[in-house]
Amino acid sequence: MTTRSFTISPAAVCLRRLAGLSLLASAVTLSLSSAPASAQTSPVPQVAMNTPQSLTGKIVPGMSRLELPFVLGEASSLALDVIVPVDGASLSLVAPDGSIAAASGGAGVRFHPGSALPQPAPGGVFEIGALAAPANGQWKLVLDFPAASYSTVAIATLRAVSRLQAGIAIERTTLLVGEDVSIGMLLTDNGQPKLGLAPQISVTPVNQQPPAAGVAALDNGSGPDGLANDGLYSIDHLFTQAGAYDIRGTATLPTAKGPVQREASLRVNVIEPSLTNANVTLSNLLGSGACVNGLQVAVSFSAQRDSEFASLIQLAGSNGKTIDSRAAFSSSAGAASTKAIFSARDIKDKIGVDGPYQVSAITVLDVGGDEFTQAFRRNDAGSFTVPLSNLCAQPIEFPGALSVTPVLKAGFIGSLDFSIPVKVTVSGFYQISYKVFGAGGEDLGLINASRQLVAGVNNVVSNLASEALLKSEGPFQVVSLLVVGGGAAERRSTVGQSAPISRWQFYPKITGDLNGDDSVDALDNALMTQFRNSAALSPGDRRDLNKDGVINLLDARALQKLACKKPACPVNP
Repeated sequence: MTTRSFTISPAAVCLRRLAGLSLLASAVTLSLSSAPASAQTSPVPQVAMNTPQSLTGKIVPGMSRLELPFVLGEASSLALDVIVPVDGASLSLVAPDGSIAAASGGAGVRFHPGSALPQPAPGGVFEIGALAAPANGQWKLVLDFPAASYSTVAIATLRAVSRLQAGIAIERTTLLVGEDVSIGMLLTDNGQPKLGLAPQISVTPVNQQPPAAGVAALDNGSGPDGLANDGLYSIDHLFTQAGAYDIRGTATLPTAKGPVQREASLRVNVIEPSLTNANVTLSNLLGSGACVNGLQVAVSFSAQRDSEFASLIQLAGSNGKTIDSRAAFSSSAGAASTKAIFSARDIKDKIGVDGPYQVSAITVLDVGGDEFTQAFRRNDAGSFTVPLSNLCAQPIEFPGALSVTPVLKAGFIGSLDFSIPVKVTVSGFYQISYKVFGAGGEDLGLINASRQLVAGVNNVVSNLASEALLKSEGPFQVVSLLVVGGGAAERRSTVGQSAPISRWQFYPKITGDLNGDDSVDALDNALMTQFRNSAALSPGDRRDLNKDGVINLLDARALQKLACKKPACPVNP
């Protein structure tokens, strides 16, 4: 089978549209009024950037000229395809200063006759190649043709490209009645934030006239604006009624050619939530001794219909760390509920700071229909003020961070001490194990430690001295920690890591053996050459054989004197 690729030009698409126009001529005649098309009663359109935009003009019997004006602002290029379903037409594109930027028969203008179509059509398509750096201001497309004998429509497709871009940013296009949302207008210059502007954002029910007044959008990081100086100017809006709404942003941007306008729009749909009358209850779950064993968030609703739901409730600490709780529930029309329990263990391990703990988001999706829709949303739904000291202690906890200490030997790093804080409630004998990996994923072994621990915090120290360290770069990762004892067991998948220690800093098994093959030969000399004139690391550097602080020719000469073959090379004590 042979696979072929085809590229369809905009002009080819316009020719297809031209053929369609000829087939629909009778319908067009019925839909057009007899008023002269040259009369412009609507505002001159501002051309959208970086997306195709069409302009249309009516042609009625007896008419011989059609003018289509448009406004261009800070475009880097402009191209046009113009369908004219009238034989004998000519075209002129008039710049804001009155000069002719393009014309029939001129450079960059091609004509595709409708007579060449499989089903011939009157007129044809003018294709105007991209004009570089077109001037700001009002342009005019002028079409001249013999007096028309029938009603039809001319269509111009404009493709303007600009480095100044605008768009509407919103979390979703389907929203809920009663939902308070952040709406942003993003303004960029060649992809970089455009700062110091004063855009306006309006939210108007579809078909409402006049449109709603705009609200000043801010890019200062406060209120609905999450981050200052990112080019996203935001407002806060509360949707109080169901229906379709048009969001429109407008901004004036200064340029070297003068101020230009940018607009962006988006239509959203606001629906009645399937869960209403929400009530959020926060409660502490107590353990023995009046400590807090968990925090519970319970939410009750009135369900408007039978359906299946999925909830996400998020708890956040003052340090920005969060815990998510997900649940699925089904409900008949009537009372419905969901809840989340955040355990003392998770709060200590995943957040690790004193309260307040904010219920930062409650989101419920209706998943019972053909598509998922949001059923309920609330931000900042309350907080707990419990300090860490009031949370119930687990039989085994890991209250602090891993520390890794190099142990020196003859000026090099001889081994590594790994210290892990372990807190237990019952004194006794405990088995501790964990894995150590190099930065490149090298398995440096399993460390097992049997320790007598006392109730409270114990620093469990284990030493790693391995030839594998000579071939592994740091930082060294500690994972898969398991502590068993006192009738309990506790795991932690990721514990921490060391500083970025280099393999060259470890005490050499054989002086001069840089590649770890138990010989000192040309392979080691080639390694030494790669690092020539580099500063030696501290403490210790196996490449700096003369210990003068620099890896250079003197070290290479010293290496040659150490030449030996396995197994005759002397092993360091």
